[in-house]
Amino acid sequence: MKLFTRRQFLRNSLLGAGAVTAGLGLAACGDTAAPAAANNSKASTGENGTIELKYWYCWTDKIKENNEERVQEFNDSIGKDKGIHVTAEYQGSYDDLNSKLKTAFTANEEPDVSVMVINSTQAFADGGMIQKIDDLIDSSDISDFWPGLMENCKVNGDLYGVPYLRSTPVLYYNKTLFKKAGLDPETAPDTWDDMVKASDALKSVGVGGYGFYSYIWVLTALDYCNGGSPFGDDLSAKSCTFNEKPAVEMAQWLKDGTDNHNFAFSGGSNGSDTLKTNAANQKVAMWASSTADLTNYLDLASQGGYEIGVGFIPKKTQNKVPTGGCNLVMTSRLEGDRRNAAGEFINFMTSKDAAVKNHLKTGYLLTRQSDKDDDRIKEAYAKTPEYQVAFNQLQYAIGDYMNAGYAEASKDYTDAIEKIMGGSADQIQSILDDAKSKADPVLANN
Repeated sequence: MKLFTRRQFLRNSLLGAGAVTAGLGLAACGDTAAPAAANNSKASTGENGTIELKYWYCWTDKIKENNEERVQEFNDSIGKDKGIHVTAEYQGSYDDLNSKLKTAFTANEEPDVSVMVINSTQAFADGGMIQKIDDLIDSSDISDFWPGLMENCKVNGDLYGVPYLRSTPVLYYNKTLFKKAGLDPETAPDTWDDMVKASDALKSVGVGGYGFYSYIWVLTALDYCNGGSPFGDDLSAKSCTFNEKPAVEMAQWLKDGTDNHNFAFSGGSNGSDTLKTNAANQKVAMWASSTADLTNYLDLASQGGYEIGVGFIPKKTQNKVPTGGCNLVMTSRLEGDRRNAAGEFINFMTSKDAAVKNHLKTGYLLTRQSDKDDDRIKEAYAKTPEYQVAFNQLQYAIGDYMNAGYAEASKDYTDAIEKIMGGSADQIQSILDDAKSKADPVLANN
């Protein structure tokens, strides 16, 4: 069996830091002064009157390749026909981009179009850094995107973003280890009880069952699947509910699973890396991660000589998952012809054709409902049916929280789960109550 180090796993990863980030660093957005003038970019007009646009994107590897390919395709087609040229510039992680965008905006050097992690949409809209684009996006296109993907595109009913590279969490499982443990390798655990039974069976072959760490996105998904919502039903997230029955039951289930049913908790600041390495090295047989990680996990499985499967996030009472990833947005000082040109670019990057290419290139979700009938999708899903699972789960997907204090508040929650996993079961309620008392004021003030 081939063993993978943490560094090797991360080098193989499509996403580096992952498909979604909760570390928004946006508390200062609301204090940003409103825009006063049109964008004065020195490169706003090129030779022969060509409109020059600057586009910022995140992440490397396949995602970088996809961004550069789509931009070149635009420049060679619509851009050439309409006198628009786009320059793509890499900005690191979502957190890096958020920080750079605030700095660039202050200096009047912001890009024209940018990717934006979905949790940031409201904060940047409220801060006056991105603008409404309802008039630039056709209603037929809006209705073609999955409804759950649109929730983080709007602020107070106005459209500020368009779904681009989007994701949901899914359950991954090691088919090879399932078979060794006498489990059906073609059937993913569907419920929390199924997870417990599978974990118990996997102990007989000397591996951990469900591996997890204190990951806010997955904790949110599991709470949803028990009828809860850790920061309330409103995506503006003005108060916490992770000390109420659904989330308390979830914490009890995770704690009992760790203490008595072969769940494998990876604690500490390196919990994510530890879990990914353990999954790659077949030390755990089940774990939850982004749909956008599928290509990477398939590659690692091929290298390691085992097979993986994909299932919905297991439920107790219902199927329901948050979405993640990024939208495309337009900065607020654009106007006139430059604004229309940026609209052309956003429409191109999120078109039906681009949505297929983005999905097949990166592993992120197929954002358009109508693309399910595209021959390229049918061929790809026939070859790799695991992608179909992520697509099917989209019917249960909703938006993610957008409060500017969400990152800080979610840290209070994930710290609480860490304490629960290292403490006794009778402390669960008090630990979550304490976390709520810390997180609520943060959310209420944003």
